[in-house]
Amino acid sequence: MTEAAALATLDVEAAADPALYVLQACERAKAWLADALEHGEIDQIVELKSQAEAIRVYTAQKQLGKDAELSAAEIVRRAERGIGLAIRRGQEAGEIRNRGERGPISADYVRVRGGREESVQAEQRQPTTCLKPSPTDFVTPAELFGARRDGIYAMTDDVTDDEFESALSESKAEGNLARANVVRKVKIAKESASVSDRPSLIANLAGKGYSSRQISAQIGVRDDTVREVAHRNGIEIPADAVMTRTRKFDSNRIVRETVHTLEGLAMGLDLVVPSDLDRSEVAAWSKSLTDSIRAVNRLIKQMKELDQ
Repeated sequence: MTEAAALATLDVEAAADPALYVLQACERAKAWLADALEHGEIDQIVELKSQAEAIRVYTAQKQLGKDAELSAAEIVRRAERGIGLAIRRGQEAGEIRNRGERGPISADYVRVRGGREESVQAEQRQPTTCLKPSPTDFVTPAELFGARRDGIYAMTDDVTDDEFESALSESKAEGNLARANVVRKVKIAKESASVSDRPSLIANLAGKGYSSRQISAQIGVRDDTVREVAHRNGIEIPADAVMTRTRKFDSNRIVRETVHTLEGLAMGLDLVVPSDLDRSEVAAWSKSLTDSIRAVNRLIKQMKELDQ
């Protein structure tokens, strides 16, 4: 029996001291989880996550104590990070589908062309499909991305083991191991580290010939923030001076073309039937659209301020 199977609710009910059993089983599961991740056993990590969540709910319902409930919740969070890491490693190894790789569609798939529905046979589409598993074969898109970017990827991508462990410890000390809270702690830790490291990062990238706009994309802050930090710390960004001398963007033309493009897109969106959308692409599309809308909203706010 694996440690994942040992977390079954039936075993908890049979234990002389259920609360103590949960604590001990979770400690064993923690060690097993690290081994499963090392060997890329993503299916078993998914199983462990599911059973740990069942144990967490069980301990709460049976009122076995906060310690037991938090221990089970900790395993859920660790398993989720394990799934995220295993997915990313699988994508790097070419074993799990990456963004942009289409999955297979059923043989009775129907598309609309020229206002008429027509069937598309599987063999017609075979060259464009990918038979590798998708990340959403292991967990749902909601779990991966989260409603507010607080999903599994937020505990995985660019998050070190130390940052995750620190966030987990703080959340456990607060008695709140909800994924959103753990992600919040991770972001706070990364933001604090980022703020203290910004001058050295900016100086390093400026020395390599990066402009403030390019630096902003690298360190995840606005380009005006980059220029402000550089000025405050006496850092020169030579590429900015070169770009200022060589070209000047026509802001009016950019906004005018953006307005015309968005007007056309808005008309086209009325034709979209949500139920027809490719489920494997929805999460990525939603994230990309959200990022784009955020940039548009920022410009709208700046223009409204000018108009006041």
